[in-house]
Amino acid sequence: MKTFSSLTRELYEAKFKLPSGHKELKVEKLKVGGKNYDITYSQKGREVYAYVNANETGPYRNMKEAEKSVKEMSKLFKQMNFEDIDVEEALNEINI
Repeated sequence: MKTFSSLTRELYEAKFKLPSGHKELKVEKLKVGGKNYDITYSQKGREVYAYVNANETGPYRNMKEAEKSVKEMSKLFKQMNFEDIDVEEALNEINI
């Protein structure tokens, strides 16, 4: 019998696939301002990338820098939520 965490992990992996050549380093969930965000850290070559709800951020030089950046983004997400700005829409505008 599968545990709940392994089942949710499989469902998340089915929903989001890393680009080719990326190796998954860490996956975490972040709850900011009442909303949940899925954070996936991956590595391609020497560069580390962070994906926030499947939106790419990075590249970063190392994992520590990527985690610091995501922490700063979470503060921004909290402020955007307080001002009633949709985070997903903002991330999509940045990636265009």
